[in-house]
Amino acid sequence: MKRKEKIVVIFVDERIIEYDIDSLLYEARSPFQKIQIMHSKTLGNMLILDELQNIAESDLIYTETLMGRGNENYEGKEICILGGGDGALLYELLKENPKHVVMLEIDELVMQACNKYLNSICGDVLEKRKGDNYEIIVGDCVEYMKKFISEGRKFDYVFGDLTDIPISGAPIGECWDFIRTILEHSFHILKSDGKYLTHGNGTSCVESLELFEEQLRLLKPKVKFTTSKAFVPSFMEEWLFYQVSLA
Repeated sequence: MKRKEKIVVIFVDERIIEYDIDSLLYEARSPFQKIQIMHSKTLGNMLILDELQNIAESDLIYTETLMGRGNENYEGKEICILGGGDGALLYELLKENPKHVVMLEIDELVMQACNKYLNSICGDVLEKRKGDNYEIIVGDCVEYMKKFISEGRKFDYVFGDLTDIPISGAPIGECWDFIRTILEHSFHILKSDGKYLTHGNGTSCVESLELFEEQLRLLKPKVKFTTSKAFVPSFMEEWLFYQVSLA
């Protein structure tokens, strides 16, 4: 990313990516992360968290591949989104006539910024926060999943729209612990025929993707998974997505 002669490296495989950014629209630091909205001449407004590109107005293909549009049937279904603070996934899911969607997002400032500068991808869902068939809850998704487990609440779909799979040589550390916690809790709140859908990382990160798939194989009860991929314009690379269900 190049702005005012400064290059920020955004990578999954050590490449330098340069964007045609012409303005910084928003910048703030929440208790959780640094938040920026920048404008690209070719990609539109872009959400950047801790110097990493997350989503741009050009990236409908990311959301559609994550949700498996055309392959999954969301009509009349109960859905839980973990994360998803840009609002794009919730906005697109509501077009599929679900019974109810609950979105669990920890960062209020991300939602405020996206509501103002990325409403072309999120509509008015981040402004209203609640409708006849959806609700956005601001809080720690892990704590709310624990609450759902204690209540016996179950969903047809759970989306992990949180952190990317870490780029590392071994599945150790805080990020991997978080991923394992999310996976374990997600299958406790999924119906027996439900699905967990998530994004992985760039297809060039073979080792990290294999480490994630190893974690899936270690889950109990056993799960099965499929993958899909798409070239995401603002990532400037092909991204891998996972569809996971009980075996």
